[in-house]
Amino acid sequence: MHAPTKVIFALLLSSIAASPSPANPVDIYTRYFAGVSGGKPCYARYYGLAHLNAHPKQTVRRIEVGFDQDRRDDKATKNTPADFGFMLKRSNEWYGQELFCKVAADHFECHLDADGGTFRLTPEDSGLRLEVTGGGGGTDQIVAEGTDWGEFGAPGGDDRVFILQRADRKLCK
Repeated sequence: MHAPTKVIFALLLSSIAASPSPANPVDIYTRYFAGVSGGKPCYARYYGLAHLNAHPKQTVRRIEVGFDQDRRDDKATKNTPADFGFMLKRSNEWYGQELFCKVAADHFECHLDADGGTFRLTPEDSGLRLEVTGGGGGTDQIVAEGTDWGEFGAPGGDDRVFILQRADRKLCK
């Protein structure tokens, strides 16, 4: 290698070493779950009547993800048991299921207990973007239990993506 080429190569390596690396899975786990609100964060979205009237295909009016680091399942892989709940606009019934999420590069891959469906949680500012990725119970939507069964997220509906903001822990059931 010629001297000028060595200098350019050394500068290139220095800049790569000095550049921030892609998101470390432990970092997003800490930033959005274990290191937030004493390890017990709540992410929620509540929709008012005006929003629901403007989006008639949306059936969810409240949706929440609550995490408690004291209930961690697997410290090595950051399998995060959490509580997931939602309320449909048709009733005041809360539907919920235990949620398990694993860090996958720059997001979390999540599944609801008892074959309730799958979704992705992607960090977005201080909140999380929830995107339905698969159905549960033999359906193409999220399914959870209340006094009956609540479902949302059917293809073509307005319940496939939600932006959940960090909220007061009291909101998460």
